[in-house]
Amino acid sequence: MLYALRYPFSFGVLVVTFVIGVTVRGLAQRLVSGERQPAWVRANTRRRRSTWLKPYLDAYGCIAGALGGVGWGAPIDISDPRHRSRGRRVLQLLIGPVVLAGLGVGLLVILKAWAHPTVPVLPLDQAVTGIAFATTHNFRYALPFGQVALFLAGVELIAMGVLAIIPIPPLDGGKLLFSLVPRSGLWGKIRFRLDEENWGLLLLLILGLPVLFRRLVLVQILGHLVDPLVRLVL
Repeated sequence: MLYALRYPFSFGVLVVTFVIGVTVRGLAQRLVSGERQPAWVRANTRRRRSTWLKPYLDAYGCIAGALGGVGWGAPIDISDPRHRSRGRRVLQLLIGPVVLAGLGVGLLVILKAWAHPTVPVLPLDQAVTGIAFATTHNFRYALPFGQVALFLAGVELIAMGVLAIIPIPPLDGGKLLFSLVPRSGLWGKIRFRLDEENWGLLLLLILGLPVLFRRLVLVQILGHLVDPLVRLVL
């Protein structure tokens, strides 16, 4: 996402979309779980007006979103006794990614109706680095600002939804996988390494950040899933 600093409008859209995405995901999961909003959030005093985001943000997910273009929200706790039902756990973990992807598709549908008959479709790596439809000047685009915003937000939300369902902790897909498989034997050892020892988080950061690789490997992987869906919608 920091690559988009050359294009301030794109950077702003991506930041706002990420904040909206993690918030909507968290609210949807909280709604399914039946959990009330924490009292310290409801209080919302003047000194703590910025704390409404705290339950939904994950520090490492924000770093991945800032440097790699696509990040994730705070892992949800499904250990509460009210979540013993397997169906409730599955629904709680699936609702976030489904809502994010659904919102992204909805924005692209609006874009298609607005920019009829055709909209140029650019790959995910160009969208999350902010260069989608940009021309040589930082503040000029090949499409109107509103259409650029819809495209960037739609692709970003779909990518966040697809990323969240990948079966690697601390993502929702990882928690879903290990809530369904046996907790002992080989699966138990894998879960301990990936979740308890944070190997899954380390793997995501290695793939998602341009540290060891020149290209954003995680974005390239997501692109193979997201790009066909974007082309299908547009």
